[in-house]
Parts: sequence; C-alpha cells; structure tokens
Amino acid sequence: MSEAPGPDIAPVRPSAMLLAMLAMADRRRLAAVFVLMVLAALTEGIGIMMLVPMLALIDGDGAALPGRIGELLSGVAGHVTLGQAMLVFIALLLLRAAIKHVQTMKALELQHVLVDRLRAVLFAGLISAEWRWLAARRASDHASLLITDIGRIGGAFQQLLLLAAMLATMAAYLAAAFLLSWQVALCAALGGALILFGFAGHRRRAVASGRALTRANKELQAGIGEGFDGVRITKMLGGEARQRARFGAALDELRGRQMDFAASASHGRTAMQVGGGLLLAGIVYAGLVLFEMPLAALLPMLLVFARLVPMLGVVQQSWHGWLHAAPAMAEAEALRREIEAAAEPPPVEGALPIGLTRAVTLRGVSFTYAGRAGAALHGIDLDLPARTTTAIVGPSGAGKSSLADILMGLLSPDAGEMRVDDVVISGAARQLWRRSAAYVQQQPFLLGGSIRDNLLWAVPGAGEADLRAALEKASAEFVFALPQGLDTPVGDRGQQLSGGERQRIALARALLLSPELLVLDEPTSALDPANEAAIRRAIAGLHGLVTLVIIGHREALLDLADRTVRVEDGRIVHPAEAAE
Repeated sequence: MSEAPGPDIAPVRPSAMLLAMLAMADRRRLAAVFVLMVLAALTEGIGIMMLVPMLALIDGDGAALPGRIGELLSGVAGHVTLGQAMLVFIALLLLRAAIKHVQTMKALELQHVLVDRLRAVLFAGLISAEWRWLAARRASDHASLLITDIGRIGGAFQQLLLLAAMLATMAAYLAAAFLLSWQVALCAALGGALILFGFAGHRRRAVASGRALTRANKELQAGIGEGFDGVRITKMLGGEARQRARFGAALDELRGRQMDFAASASHGRTAMQVGGGLLLAGIVYAGLVLFEMPLAALLPMLLVFARLVPMLGVVQQSWHGWLHAAPAMAEAEALRREIEAAAEPPPVEGALPIGLTRAVTLRGVSFTYAGRAGAALHGIDLDLPARTTTAIVGPSGAGKSSLADILMGLLSPDAGEMRVDDVVISGAARQLWRRSAAYVQQQPFLLGGSIRDNLLWAVPGAGEADLRAALEKASAEFVFALPQGLDTPVGDRGQQLSGGERQRIALARALLLSPELLVLDEPTSALDPANEAAIRRAIAGLHGLVTLVIIGHREALLDLADRTVRVEDGRIVHPAEAAE
C-alpha cells in the first residue's frame, strides 16, 4: 500500500497568503499593535485639530470658521485660552510619541515571533515528512527558504503593519479634513485614490521581481552548499576558477534582482512625489479660490495634506514591498501545505518500540520513485531471521539502498507488505519500528562537536560506561588513546578523523541504541587494511547478537554472513539465475 503524498498542491492566492500570515502571528500581540495604531492615529488627528482653535484664538474669529469646526468652537468660545490650547497640543504630542514608541517595539516583537514560529513550523514539518518526498527535493532550496526568504517574509509583515498604521493615521487626518471642509477633503481623497490606482502596473512588476529574487536566492544557496560539499574534488580537478565564476554569476544575478527592486522603488517614490505635489497644489487652489476658506481653517487643512501626501508614498512603498516579498510567503505557505500532506503518520503517544524475536518478512514488495520510468524494486520476497547476518550484494543501481530503506521503515512499499514478527510495518508502525533499527551509511555523518556529542546524539542519557561499551563493540578503542578522549573535537562533518575512524564512531553511535536490526551500508568501502580489519572485527563480534544486514557492491564480507542475497534490476536473483 502506497503512502506517498497526495496530489500536487494548488497555487497559493494572495488572500490565502495574508490569512496564513495573520493566523501564524501571535494574536494578543497583534491585537495590542492594532490598538496602539488606533490610539496613535487618534492622538495625531486630535493634535492636528488643536491647531484650529489655537489659530482661531490668535485670529479672534473662531466662530466664523466653516463646517463642524465652527460649530464646535462656538460652544467653547471664551472658555479656552491660547495657553491652555497649547498645553493640550503639547500633551497630545508627547502622548503620541510614547504610543508610537511602544507600538514600534510591539510590532518588532510580533515580527520576530512570526518569523521564528514560521521557521520552527517549516523545519519541524520538513524533518517529519516522508523520506520519499524529502529525497526528491533539493535540500538547499529548503535552506534558502528557512534562512533568507523567511527573513523577507518578516520584512513583508512589517510592511503590512506599516501599511495598516499609515491607513489608520490617514483615516484620522481625513476625518479632520472633512470637519474643516468636506468638499476639499473629498476632492483630495479622490485625487489620492487616483494616484494609487496609477501604480497598479508598478505593483504587478513588484510581484514578478519578488519571484525572480526568490529564484536567485535559491541558486546562490545551492552554489554555496555544493561549493563547500565538493571543495575536495574541486581542488583535485583544478576547478577553483570555475567555482568562483559560478558563484560570481549567482551573486550577479542576485544583485541584479535586488537592484531591479531598488530601481522600481525609486521610480515609484519619484512619481509619488510629483503626483503628491500636484495634489497639494490642487488643494490650495480649491481651498482659496473655489471654497474661499478662512486662513485659520486653510492652514490646518494644508498641514493635514502636507502630512497626507508623504503618507501616500509610504502606503505605496509598503504595498510595493509586501507584493515584492509575497512570492516568498507564497512559497513558504505552499511548502507548509506540501509537508502537511507529506507528513508521516505519528505513532500513538506512549507506544513501545516494536520488538523482533522471529523474523523480518517481505512479501511481494515493489517500489517506484516519483518521476522514474522503471520500478526500483519488483516483487521482493525476503526473510531475515532474527539474530542472523545477511549480506545484500549487487551492482550499483540494483535497488540495494531502496531495499535497505524499506527494511528500516524509511520507505513504505507501493505494493506488498513488510512484517516484523506479526506486526505489519505501515503507517504509524514505521516510526515505531525505526526506534528498533539503526543505520550506518557509507559516508557516515558526524556533528561538528566532540566524539561524546556524536554518541550522545543517539542516546542523550547514556552514561560513561555505556559510551565505553559501545566504542569497544565498534572496535573504536582508539578514542581512549586520544589526548582529549571522548571530548576530542571531530571537526566539521568529522573531517579531523580518518574515514575508518568516522565509520567506527558511527557504528558505536548506532550500537548505543541497542537495535533489533542494524543495517551497514558499504561498511568497508575505501578503507585501508587496518581500518577494514577493525570494522570486520566489530561486525564479527555482533554476530548472533543483532539482526544484521550488510549492503555492498562486492562480496568482501561474505564470510561474515550467514547467507548472501543478490539484487539485480530491483529483483532478488537466485544463485542459478546469477550464474547465467
């Protein structure tokens, strides 16, 4: 039965992106930020309105003001002095400054929480996804998203908050303007909307630019990863110049995309400044000539729109920045939905690992990788009796690694089934079985810490005696002769150890788990005679203690196995067939 992910994920719409971002945000912090935005906008609007009575008191003709302002001032005429009005204005100014400071810090906290939460969700989803799905994707693309593009998403969220703050403040300013003269305010609002509408094409280009930047970030991340992973072979092939050229091309592409965005943003600011200047000139003309506003009302009106015009620019730039980063959010949301569909079924909480007392059995197991024409495995029937050693040999590409992945519970067959004793290994049972299996790959992976760190990665609570016993079983006694012993640093990916030493540390780490099944992939490949002999001693010492599977191209370890299984073209070949 196949457990592959479902159908392709549909493209993510902008509205879905926004909703996903808001759903990921901390709701209490988000509510606090919006309340602070409203308070800041109110204090801004009221502060502007306080200029009107101050100017009216200076002019001495507050009752002659038009609109609602004249009505309001006529009710308080004679009760407020110029000094009192100025004190209220200063108090509102200080209050708004304090509110804006708190709002800025809360918005920053909200942004960091969102970014960290999104990174944590995606990382957890990736490492919990089906191995079949993970193996078909480029790891550097995920790294680029988690490291670079999610930073852009945080910036986009900040742009959304800025956009919301600007809209709230603009609403307060427009309310003040309508109180001064609804006719002039309406003309100005229509003019501002027309300017923003004129930037529709500009915003569409921002989305395309954002997609190009996402692709450029991926290629740079891939180039860095492959460059460091292959630095040894690069030196041997004399390919340093080619690697520098490739890296330089990726940098040029990335900088080109960034400069395109910067140029687009600069053109937008220039156009907004021109449009805003024309709008301000039109407001002056309408106020003085068409509606004959008194100076005490016109000056605050001019101040309102002198502040509103730059805000139009901020709104446009924030919108532009959000759209530019939206492709990164779309990719993150699409990946989240993909890994949700590709997630392995979790085992029941508290369930015990699956034990092995009789045999691991495969019946009619077939498996095909997505995008490949032929099956990797065809109708495999295999029995692995408990506590025996089986060598699986065959040429490269024969299907040995796929068979090993199924035996360990990493892959689920498309057809047929696998059993451990009487337990069918499918669904959530695969994770339980993996707790009873261990694996040592051909090129063992070591953390960049010490030997102790690498051993404790398997069993964090292991004591000194457990570590020593595991090292002895793995023929890794060389550790005890090192000056720092278990605390010896292994270097990046274990580069300070020889290949044979890395292999034996990885074997000791696997043995710490006390596995029911131990799979060794090419355990003596490319080792010198001394290290090969040490590995052979370790494998021989495990005979009869653990169910052991040795994967190899050649038949170098056949004398250690109870039997040999040969795989060719995804099928088990019997001795008579192999002879032909």
